[in-house]
Amino acid sequence: MSVRLDIADLIREDWKTIPELAELRVIATERLLDALAEPTAIIRLRRIEREPSAPQKVRRVSLLLTIVSEHLDLDLAAEDLEEFAAAAIDYLGPRFKHDPAEVVGYGDRLAVDIPLYVIAAPAAPTPEEN
Repeated sequence: MSVRLDIADLIREDWKTIPELAELRVIATERLLDALAEPTAIIRLRRIEREPSAPQKVRRVSLLLTIVSEHLDLDLAAEDLEEFAAAAIDYLGPRFKHDPAEVVGYGDRLAVDIPLYVIAAPAAPTPEEN
């Protein structure tokens, strides 16, 4: 499994228990989504690099969490995104290193981008792989 998919699964499960984030659909995809019927959090891969402070096989994986409003009305979208972004930052804070949230366009919709970083080591081989 990939780091991107693992993080999406973790966030999806955790956010179900956070009222401000529970309605967000969480997916890991690199595709641009056309039609949105619900607010959506998208996890995308940005960069993979060696982590200099860790053993050789450990990588720093940069991801981009994009929260997109389903509203085409920019004022309604901004209201939703302000609440989603605040709750997402509160969630991410103790769990992931992340940069500040930035309001961006996503096609004809409004969104918030939050870059986050994960230190990942390769999985240990299972007995069948040896």
